[in-house]
Amino acid sequence: MFDTKAKRKTIDFLKHVRVLEQNSTDRIVKGFEKTEKELINEFIVECAEFIDFNEWGVGLEILLDNINEIQFTLDRKAIDLARAAIVECGMNYDDWRFIESLVK
Repeated sequence: MFDTKAKRKTIDFLKHVRVLEQNSTDRIVKGFEKTEKELINEFIVECAEFIDFNEWGVGLEILLDNINEIQFTLDRKAIDLARAAIVECGMNYDDWRFIESLVK
């Protein structure tokens, strides 16, 4: 099956978020009343479902918004992968630059 470059880049970012999920905490996130671990897992599953239905751009947007909302810590590689996916999905990276503040 042929996948677009945008889809592959989104999957690459999602896979890296899965790796970072291993370092997520059991802290309860206010407003969600769930742990960071539970939320990140839910966000990953939701994004993967969008990708399965060929809506990788929507999945990427929702994942980025959700990660930002709970202030989930990203690393530099995640930002680089997100930037590549954002650009390939035809979005303006300047609109998503706020994710850089998640690097700790």
